[in-house]
Amino acid sequence: MNLEEMAKKWLAKLTQLNPATGRGECSGKAPHKPLLLLSLLDMSENGELPSRSFSRSPGLVLRFRSYGTISADRWPTRLDLRLPFYHLSSQDFWEPLDAEMRRARSPESCVVCDMNTELFELLSDPGFRLKAMMVLIAKYFPPNERIALFESLAIQHAEDSTNVVSEALHEATEAAKRKGRCARFAIRVCSEYRYTCALTGYRCVTGEGTTIVDAAHIEAWSYSRNDDPTNGLALSKNAHWMFDEGLWTVDDDMRVVVNMKRFDERGPEFLRLANIAGRHLQFDPAAKLRPALAPLRRYRARVMAA
Repeated sequence: MNLEEMAKKWLAKLTQLNPATGRGECSGKAPHKPLLLLSLLDMSENGELPSRSFSRSPGLVLRFRSYGTISADRWPTRLDLRLPFYHLSSQDFWEPLDAEMRRARSPESCVVCDMNTELFELLSDPGFRLKAMMVLIAKYFPPNERIALFESLAIQHAEDSTNVVSEALHEATEAAKRKGRCARFAIRVCSEYRYTCALTGYRCVTGEGTTIVDAAHIEAWSYSRNDDPTNGLALSKNAHWMFDEGLWTVDDDMRVVVNMKRFDERGPEFLRLANIAGRHLQFDPAAKLRPALAPLRRYRARVMAA
């Protein structure tokens, strides 16, 4: 089978995922399977899928959960990555393996998947990746979610060019795009800072692939409308809250500036924010992303003047 025939075969398989239908508070088709496949396609696009074997890595979990927020209005229950991770094996996308590298028998025991060789070969083709993303988005997501996913995956798509578009539709479209940009921002910031808190240098990733860091805007989006990753820092929950509260900022040399007049703290010495003043931000040695000076300067000026 040549590559063209193989691509047609797998694109057809993508239209036959047979997702469950929502009940109760959940409506439409369950997004689990297409979201997992979109996450893997995006990882491949970014060079984060070097081999056929893949696990519930931080990059995969981050994408799955971030893209999952786009479907939260119609599917409000928490999406469990273990379900599509295991169940897509029944449709020959991959073989599920347990911790002993034997075939897994349940979602709970599946820790690694060995991707079908044909599918893995096709993932190296940008044309196939784009077509696969388009098929998944068009087939399994309603219009507002499609817009958000196109935006989050940075896919250029044909929009309605007619002028007869209601203001309500325009607002809904903008809201969907915002969801997509927010998901993309979270993925890029957390992954490109390698899931390490810039304030403390602390990195904690669970066996399930969840991580302690959030993607924090330097200049709040509500103020700047800036979702560029250079307007972001990966921060642990406490560090993120303290940053948003204006308790600390950063100078042009990437040293921490603590705004002592804004807070009073007590507790063990190693936990105190005051003791971090003057220390450089803590970046993982392999992380190439760095915050831009312009948003840091503007945020610092506002915080220190308050």
